[in-house]
Amino acid sequence: MLQRFYYEFFQILNRFTGTGITVYRRVRFEESDWAPYALFDSSRNYTRNLIATDHETFTLLLLCWNPNRESPIHDHPCDGCWMKVCRGQVQECRYVDNDSPIYANEEEKREEKGTSLQCISNQTASEGDIVFIQDSLGYHKIGNPSKTTLAVSLHLYAPPFQTCRIWYNENCKKPIQSSICHYSEYGKLV
Repeated sequence: MLQRFYYEFFQILNRFTGTGITVYRRVRFEESDWAPYALFDSSRNYTRNLIATDHETFTLLLLCWNPNRESPIHDHPCDGCWMKVCRGQVQECRYVDNDSPIYANEEEKREEKGTSLQCISNQTASEGDIVFIQDSLGYHKIGNPSKTTLAVSLHLYAPPFQTCRIWYNENCKKPIQSSICHYSEYGKLV
């Protein structure tokens, strides 16, 4: 039932380009809705749990964050990612290339210049908060700033992607290509 809801929800969201955050904010996500997909693994920084996808226009993931852990810095080779914090807090650090401007037009792609990254913002989102990112706004890393509490965030990607570029820290000169992996799909471990 929840998966069908998200398919329909994304179709509505897709029609209202530019108001995605407003629409996303109005949708109620109860813990009973997302809890069956909240699978943690204490040996990982976080898990990526697939809730729904149509393999063409969107993917919806529930990310489960262990305390004091984070993702590497990464890009989003899609039109964007809407993230809603479901439990706890999530910290987002945004980065840009030191030698490259952030382009307003997504069609303009940056060349790999081999420069380090510069942090341009560091914000913490709390339960219910929504964050939007796309490459024209920079790259980012996400993490759980709490030393003791688990965190959960819901991520809507449009369209889906299979690889992204990652930097292990802001001093990395060049990113590496990384394949996207799911810890679970539709509530079952893969």
